[in-house]
Amino acid sequence: MQFLWKKLLIILFLSNIFFSILLANETNTTKLLILDKSSSSKYELEFLDKFQFRNLSFELVSCKNIEFDKYLDLAALLKIKQNDSIFIGWFFKYTDELNLYSNKIYEISLTNC
Repeated sequence: MQFLWKKLLIILFLSNIFFSILLANETNTTKLLILDKSSSSKYELEFLDKFQFRNLSFELVSCKNIEFDKYLDLAALLKIKQNDSIFIGWFFKYTDELNLYSNKIYEISLTNC
């Protein structure tokens, strides 16, 4: 009987770890707003690690909450590949004027990470 209790506790423990990992992955999604300047269309992208949008490939490297005195912001370090060019840089949610990525067709803004 004691053996069955141990087995049951191990199964409950492992299932708890499994579901907590699943919930953690669901809440850590990155959301981007993409403005297509050629067609004046907006697209909202939501992804975990990597995402392909037309000829752009996005990869989330890091996501940070920035707190400095009264300044609060979200920052995501993104790797963007377009054809042969690669851009790695920070995107900010509230201070989007610090976003350094420039493209003739797309304007990219961070909405959440």
